[in-house]
Amino acid sequence: MRILFIKSNPDRSELDLLLKVNAQGIYIRILTIENSKYHKQFEEAGIFISCKKYNSKFNWRLINQIRTLIVKEGFNILHAPQSSGLANAIWASYGKRVKIIGYRGTLAKIRRHDPTYWLGILNPRVNKVICVNKTIYDYMCNFYHPKDLLLNYKGYDIKWTDEFTKEITIIDEIPENAFIVMYIASTKNRPFKGLDVLLEAMHHLNNPFIYLVFIGNYNKESKFIADNGTAAKTIHFMGSIPNAAKYLSQADLFVLPSLRDGLPRVMKEAMAQELPIVVTDIPGPSELVVNNRTGIIVEPGNSIAIAEAITYYFSHEKERLDHGKQGKEYLIHNFSSSLFIEKTINLYKQLNDEIVAN
Repeated sequence: MRILFIKSNPDRSELDLLLKVNAQGIYIRILTIENSKYHKQFEEAGIFISCKKYNSKFNWRLINQIRTLIVKEGFNILHAPQSSGLANAIWASYGKRVKIIGYRGTLAKIRRHDPTYWLGILNPRVNKVICVNKTIYDYMCNFYHPKDLLLNYKGYDIKWTDEFTKEITIIDEIPENAFIVMYIASTKNRPFKGLDVLLEAMHHLNNPFIYLVFIGNYNKESKFIADNGTAAKTIHFMGSIPNAAKYLSQADLFVLPSLRDGLPRVMKEAMAQELPIVVTDIPGPSELVVNNRTGIIVEPGNSIAIAEAITYYFSHEKERLDHGKQGKEYLIHNFSSSLFIEKTINLYKQLNDEIVAN
């Protein structure tokens, strides 16, 4: 069994997966760009293979590199969680005896009659698709037989929290006694992330002790909404910041107001730091929260409901702390990194057995 993992910038859960798989003596390599976030860790583990930056579904240089690696290194499983990487892996696999694993982390509509989808996720050469949450799994059953799908929540290890909480990071311009509501997301040109709804919720509150700290990129229209309402002085835009999760330790509550989303890592990071979650009732994120036990689930797009949930936690400190602790326990027992890794390794073994059998 020889696995080639193809992704330009792997995330923390994938770093853990690759290192643990390698530590078990399974031959795995990561094909990624040299300035990817964790390339040094991959180099130290001896599993790093460098590739040029790519963003298209047909990159001849990458296709040729993958095809050469299949021949020289004997890779028989290509795991490509990224759409562009998946398409190039498919091109490289023609005429080769390999199994291909894709990934689906969004509920964005798949259009059968759009040929670009057949270059990637709908291509018949894709043997398995890993789905990041139950709703996506159910949706993908419209395109795949269930035996060709795997529901595998991306795991989170609470030990990772130590990586960004070694130093106390103070948020400037926020009073020491403020109740801090936090939202971290990339929202520019992505109205479905719900930032404007959350801003409207803050204006409904009109509470001088409740501050919203937003970290991420945004449209100028969102800043206009923030600056032109009753809560203008208590809304703090910090912009995009590397390792933004390091600020979660300063928060009292995390809110995810998205209208659609996958299974956001930042929610797990907030749960690991014992923050209760106010989340909209949408597929994916709502699977992380037990209503009225680890957080509050509200109607999507309802700024008044969000404001009421924030007010509840502001007024009920005991429940807020209790929900935060229970959320951390729920994360540990249901979304562990070890379970994610175990299911992925079992998939690798299954595909390898199929190759050997044929």
